[in-house]
Amino acid sequence: MTDAPALPEAPGSFQIDGQWQTGIYRTPFHRAELRARGWRRYRLKEWHYVSFTTDEWFVALGLVNLGYVGNLFAYAVDRVQNSSAVEYGTMSPIGRALQIAPSSTNGETRWATRNARVLVRARNGWDLELDIPLGSERLRGHGRIEERDSLAMLHRLGPGRHAYTHKAAGWPASGQLDLGTRSIRLDGGLGASDWTRSEANRITEWKWASLSGVLSDGTVLGLNLSADVYDDEAGHSLENALWVDGRVSRLSGVRFRMPIEPKTKPWRIESLDSDEVELEFQPLGAREDHTSFGLVRTDFVQPYGRFTGRVREHELNGCFGVVETHVSVW
Repeated sequence: MTDAPALPEAPGSFQIDGQWQTGIYRTPFHRAELRARGWRRYRLKEWHYVSFTTDEWFVALGLVNLGYVGNLFAYAVDRVQNSSAVEYGTMSPIGRALQIAPSSTNGETRWATRNARVLVRARNGWDLELDIPLGSERLRGHGRIEERDSLAMLHRLGPGRHAYTHKAAGWPASGQLDLGTRSIRLDGGLGASDWTRSEANRITEWKWASLSGVLSDGTVLGLNLSADVYDDEAGHSLENALWVDGRVSRLSGVRFRMPIEPKTKPWRIESLDSDEVELEFQPLGAREDHTSFGLVRTDFVQPYGRFTGRVREHELNGCFGVVETHVSVW
């Protein structure tokens, strides 16, 4: 098939001569200039989610600033034993324990409490240092995700409000984590990332899927799909992307057919008006959070498991990743 046209490189700034540079790019912005002041800082939501996929393990970690609270969560899945995830989650009022980097390409994101420490340093990708409880053990060590093509998007949400997201999947990973006495070797594995800063709508919802895997012919694949949050007028998400051996191209909109029991039953994901994407996702388990602070609440379920099917000409047979359904009133 004909290669999709290459995406452009991002400008140096969100605004040039007063004009917002909304669009989709294959390189990230080096400055993420959405810094609200006063009460508007509670409208600003930002997070960095990363995952590592190897033949033996899947490890995911999220650092989330909701303005009124900071959140750290992590989980690890032993793929060999096919066991349920071991998890950790904690909150920090007003986000005191959390510092988000000024952009996805510059600076450090930190979580620091007596019981948990996380450092994510942006450097041609991301370096992570972890020392956190996970189940009855501790997860310690270092991981790295090496930079390849990105999917970066600056999107207008409403008058005077924008969202910026920098996505990656199928990037090379390295390092080693230790979960108690068990070693999680990341060398030869793959990494994915979602770095987002958004002046979010009061009610925000989305469906999302992410995977990183190696196909039977040795092709390295990464995938990012969403619906309902960054859609154009035709209902096509603008952040849908496929990585093939590190090179990114855009995909058209998809429909998520979510089962009544999303934590255990298969999901289907298919293109809205083409045959680019035909996937089935089988959950092996799920992480979920249902938090309410009166006028604000967050409900999400993130199953982890295996994808089978097809994306363009690429056949998937058991690639590991996640899907998510999310609704927030914030």
